Amino acid sequence: MGSYNWIFFTFFGGFVAVMGTESWNHCTSNPNCSCILNSNKNYIADCSNLAITDVPRTRPDVDTLNLGHNRIRHIMHPFSPTLVDLDMSYNQLRNFTHDAFTNLKSLRTLNLEGNQLQMDESIFTPEIFRDLKALRVLNIKKTTMKVLNNSFPDKMWKHLSSLETLRIDVISSTQFGPQFLSLTSLTSLDVSGISGFCSIEEIGETFLKYLPHLEVLNLSSCQIKGFSAGALIKQRNLTVLDISYNEKLTFACFANITSDLQSSKIKVFKANKIHCTYGLGTVIQVRDVIHFWKTSLEELHLENNRITLFERYAIRYFPPTLRNMSLVQNKLEPSTYLMDVVFLTGMELLDLSLQMESRPLSKLIDAFICQNPILPSDNGIERHYNKHNTEPFQMRDNITVTLPRNLKTLILRTSGIRLKLFKMLANPSNQLTHVDLSQNVITSFTGPIIGLNKLKYLDLSDCLCSSLSTGLFDFMTALQVLKLNKNLLGFSLKDDLDGATFKNLVNLQELDLSDNRIQVLPAKLFKNLGKLKTLNLSSNFLTEWNVKIDNMWKLLKIDISDNTIRQLSQDTTASIVEISKKNRHFQIFLAENPFACSCHSRHFLQWSSNNRKHISDFYQMKCKLDNGTSFGFQDIETVLRLLEVQCKNYQALTFIITSVIVCFVIIIVTGLVYRYRWKLRYLFYMTKNKYRLASPIYQDTFTFDAFISYADEDRDFALHESISQLEESRGLRLCLDKRDFQPGTEIAANITEAITKSRKTIIILSNHFLNSYWCMYEFNMARMESIYTRNGKEVLFMVMYRHVTAKMLPLSMLALVESHSYIEFPDDPQGNLVFWDKVAETCKKPSD
Repeated sequence: MGSYNWIFFTFFGGFVAVMGTESWNHCTSNPNCSCILNSNKNYIADCSNLAITDVPRTRPDVDTLNLGHNRIRHIMHPFSPTLVDLDMSYNQLRNFTHDAFTNLKSLRTLNLEGNQLQMDESIFTPEIFRDLKALRVLNIKKTTMKVLNNSFPDKMWKHLSSLETLRIDVISSTQFGPQFLSLTSLTSLDVSGISGFCSIEEIGETFLKYLPHLEVLNLSSCQIKGFSAGALIKQRNLTVLDISYNEKLTFACFANITSDLQSSKIKVFKANKIHCTYGLGTVIQVRDVIHFWKTSLEELHLENNRITLFERYAIRYFPPTLRNMSLVQNKLEPSTYLMDVVFLTGMELLDLSLQMESRPLSKLIDAFICQNPILPSDNGIERHYNKHNTEPFQMRDNITVTLPRNLKTLILRTSGIRLKLFKMLANPSNQLTHVDLSQNVITSFTGPIIGLNKLKYLDLSDCLCSSLSTGLFDFMTALQVLKLNKNLLGFSLKDDLDGATFKNLVNLQELDLSDNRIQVLPAKLFKNLGKLKTLNLSSNFLTEWNVKIDNMWKLLKIDISDNTIRQLSQDTTASIVEISKKNRHFQIFLAENPFACSCHSRHFLQWSSNNRKHISDFYQMKCKLDNGTSFGFQDIETVLRLLEVQCKNYQALTFIITSVIVCFVIIIVTGLVYRYRWKLRYLFYMTKNKYRLASPIYQDTFTFDAFISYADEDRDFALHESISQLEESRGLRLCLDKRDFQPGTEIAANITEAITKSRKTIIILSNHFLNSYWCMYEFNMARMESIYTRNGKEVLFMVMYRHVTAKMLPLSMLALVESHSYIEFPDDPQGNLVFWDKVAETCKKPSD
């Protein structure tokens, strides 16, 4: 009885243990695996990169199991029969148990890449894939350590009736034998050396003989040296062929390949870099491509083949079905073959970028090792090649360009173009929508370019352009994206005050002017860009932002980062606020600007704090105090509180300093005006009367010999005596106020005119004279006349009529008295005669 109890408990314990392993809450028995619910409401169990050594068990609702990049050496138990996709790549598998893939009747994808499996029947037994009736994709690349008898195991393939895609290594001229005839669903074969190991010296007629159903064939990077005629003749269903990166193949066998393809359904043909890197230039001949005419080819890739020319008429043999052609990274030279491009009537995309790429001098020795067997034929190609192979492509003024009628995308990026873009006319029926001319040397965008009415994308970036004509884009009204970054347009745009450059780009949505050394932008530059959504002006030298953006109601992004802006004006921030109200997703980039933390920038700092949700790089922004301390905008509230205290004191100090400066300036100006009052008055009246500062003294053609200046109290002496003694007795012509001043004219103007027209001004000096305002005015005007008009020649003649004490005299008059520049009136009959003779002698014209 005891033995029965032991058996019972043992059985019960085992049952509980088994049930415990099947009742996980996790999708696998390994809790480190991640479980993702897919669209079929089943789980994807991702157990990759966990360094596990055992295969975990999975629940029935797991249909995808990823065990890649682990350390699994053996498959110890069968997988769940519900699996659809199984990835065991990059483990340490060396062999399989006989039931490793048993009951996987739903499995569609099996990836065994990167293991240590030998491709022989001891590992891949005839029954290993027995239950994989539904398998469609099998990847056993990078597993082959040794292939026996130059053939794959024969019997392992017979069960894979649904296999559609096979990725496998081909080494040492391995052949696909008759056993592959059973794979009637196999349409895609990948033996590329890029993703595995491939070494095939020759593609012979039998290499693909037993794979007649292929549609996609990848033979890239397989070290192929030859391609026999007829090797692809039975691939009538072939739509995609890739023979790229077989540098030893060259174009010697190209005609054999294209000849076989004329009986296929080829759509995509890739022959990139099948010519040695440092070999001679390649000429594509008619015999290479003539068979394309009979195909339905849609894509042709001939990149990095040092193609220099196309033989005359060769391009005409490309089929009308050809939509995309890539000739990237070649050595194309302009020649007459360019005229044949118009025959590519079905062409929609043409990529000619990366032409004329330079090579290191140290590598030129390879050119002597790699020889191109293709030589130009005797139809003149060689002569034409030698004529043009050293001259850069230069466009001429006012050129007309004829484009393929259906071409939509033209890429000429980094094509070695060196030109000035003058007036250009394209055929109006063209369909061009995308043009890339970036990374060339186009120093001037003059234009206009006429005929590109459907162009939506234009890239002229990184072209070293410094001149942009205001009429370049006049006929590109459909343009939506314009890239002008990495040029030198700051010198040209600053003069466009009316926004003429972009005036017709009414549909433009994206404009990139970054990295153009722009210092100033006119306010109206973007006035017509009402549909603009993205504006990039980063990495320039802008010191302020005064550009009007009020009309850009659809603006979503503006980037003015990495400039030298210290703050944004209140008008600018107000415009941004209005735009952000219209577009709640609006964003502005402002980082990498030297913003100031000062009283002048408080408004901008406060605005930034309030609108940080619209500033994408708010937390990367910084500002500096006047003392040089830098703050990040994450501390903007602290900065604002600090400035609030500082700016109150600053405003009071500013008012005091301003008041002191104003008062000081007023005092200085008043003092200067008083100091030079006579000079100023003299110049004023001289200017008012329109007299030249140069006096008629140089010709001595004065109207009067003397002007008599006197006080009213001395009228009798001044008038009667002077008229009697000087005019009547001695023949002088005197100017007297009562007689010669013009009525209706200001007295100051009359005085100035009288002094100017008189050879001398006679001052009848007395105490009355000193007390008279107009007398002193006459004295100072005569003094100014002497200094500023007559080059220092004395004008004044002072007569001391009544004795005046020195303390009564002004300083200017005292200097004259002390220098004895005066004469006293003697008031006796004998002395009077001498006195009047002396006066007359002084006032007369020197010749007299």
